[in-house]
Amino acid sequence: MKHFVLSIQPKWANLVRSGKKTIELRRRFPLLPVGSSAYLYETSPVSGITASLSIGRIDALPIADLWNACGEGSCVDRLQFDDYFLKRDIGYGLHISRCVSLVRPVPLVELRSELGFTAPQSWAYASQELIDMIRMID
Repeated sequence: MKHFVLSIQPKWANLVRSGKKTIELRRRFPLLPVGSSAYLYETSPVSGITASLSIGRIDALPIADLWNACGEGSCVDRLQFDDYFLKRDIGYGLHISRCVSLVRPVPLVELRSELGFTAPQSWAYASQELIDMIRMID
């Protein structure tokens, strides 16, 4: 099973943790198996990994179909959606089936010093060292 890191702005991360945001939208994303695990990296000003996620499935759909299938769970309005997917034919909806906050968030400075971690712009595969570090904290 693949593990990956998703970079998300704090306002969206808060909605994921609250359970209101059940779908994360992406312009590009690999089709990973159902049940893949993700680590939620919150961008500035938080700048750290704050939660682990289970991804139920990933929809790869034409933009009009993606809105119908995923718009409501994404917590974005149609204008934001259309702007984000401007000039895209296909978009991705990551269905979040579980979100668990870490006992202790792992700040970027610690991730850098211990693992040489670089925060991804959108997403990245998680190294085994990162997976092991999170498991020790969680």
